[in-house]
Amino acid sequence: MRLLLSSIIVSLLSISCYSQFWITGVTSSPSNANDCDIINVTINGNLSSSNCSFVSSHSITGAVITIDVNVSCSGIGFPVITPYNETVILGMIPSNNYTLIVNQYSFGGLQETNTSLLSVGVCCNATSSITLANSGNCIGETTSFIDSGTFGSTLVWKDNGAIFNPSQSALGWSHIFLNPGLHNIVLTSIDSTGCSDSSSVTVNIYNLPVITLSSIPATCNSCLDGEALATVVSGPTPHQFLWDMGNTTNPLTGLNPGNYSVTLVDGNSCSTTESITVGNSVGIKREVSFFKFDLYPNPSFGLININSTQIEKKQTILQIINLTGEIVLEINLGAQLINTFSLDLELSRGIYLMKINNTIKKFSLK
Repeated sequence: MRLLLSSIIVSLLSISCYSQFWITGVTSSPSNANDCDIINVTINGNLSSSNCSFVSSHSITGAVITIDVNVSCSGIGFPVITPYNETVILGMIPSNNYTLIVNQYSFGGLQETNTSLLSVGVCCNATSSITLANSGNCIGETTSFIDSGTFGSTLVWKDNGAIFNPSQSALGWSHIFLNPGLHNIVLTSIDSTGCSDSSSVTVNIYNLPVITLSSIPATCNSCLDGEALATVVSGPTPHQFLWDMGNTTNPLTGLNPGNYSVTLVDGNSCSTTESITVGNSVGIKREVSFFKFDLYPNPSFGLININSTQIEKKQTILQIINLTGEIVLEINLGAQLINTFSLDLELSRGIYLMKINNTIKKFSLK
């Protein structure tokens, strides 16, 4: 019986040695290996019997890597094909295009050879990694680029494709942009071998808001009846006003003659500051003396009648302004000495200011 079993095994081995199925697969990792990586080779194969075991060894000679799998069998086992898996650690090896040869031996004889290519590249010593402190800033403000781990012999910065040079800062780098809009920033780090790595961020730069100021003089040097009005020309809502006196209303009323300044902060958190002088009408020839207008009814449901009179023929501009300083309507009235007309205002209910030239009147819509 033992003699019969041995004969079956020998016959199976003699037939199988020509079937080319002992080594079923050879793979390496990582897939794109470099000379700084720990490289592993995994071999999938078959043993001729359940009582077989194996030992692997490898060698590197020039551009040839040889792995030998030596199979030995002992004791009594079943003559069945038994799959195996073996991982050979090559470690870090120099950059080259290698021929990888895997040999499987059994009982001292070569069963099968598998030949493949293994390419090992050069590790890149350049890294680029930046983040933004703020994704949006105003013109003239400092934009900070935070260094999250950048290394290289040469750093190249580009703003929408154009090279620029930010200043180094405690957190990384900083730059003041003078043009509004989206800025696509790319930082490329290059090492001594020419290998490079890039990272990018996008920052939005906002325009500063624009305001104009106008005033109504006080009627005397000590009278508290002067006014100052800020009109928003550009800048997204919401609008926040802060006068140098601490007031946040607009217009600013009950003023003595003097100098006043206001800061507007718009919806982008960008700000601008302007100043104006509230005069004293005593002894001063005021423009308002050449122009006057009346509006009625006040309050109104939308239809407003206006009578205006001026002594000199000058172009007159009518503006409707809400209490945030935004101009919601502007009309050129021409240069008539006397003008009577009506406006049907399709505006939300609330309080508005009507400004014709430098004369301002407040009205409300119900």
